[in-house]
Amino acid sequence: MSDGVFERVEDSLKDYRPKNQREFVALQIANRFNDSHRLGRYLLVGRTHPKRVLLEAARVAMLRRDLNRASLGDLFFEVLAEFDREENRP
Repeated sequence: MSDGVFERVEDSLKDYRPKNQREFVALQIANRFNDSHRLGRYLLVGRTHPKRVLLEAARVAMLRRDLNRASLGDLFFEVLAEFDREENRP
């Protein structure tokens, strides 16, 4: 994708209004992490993860931030991937 496509997507999300509680949680997490440029990604995981999992991933990411130099957003998505792997274990 070209940069123009990303800019249009980003612009379309800047005035985004959540339609349900999970989207609201995803929006709040993105804003809290100063990561609204990736709001679309937060909304996508909001569709596939329960609110409690999103909130727990955000909490763990904030705890890890002190031990790690990665951004909160990167840590959030890392934690969600770990949760998904654990959930899919036999």
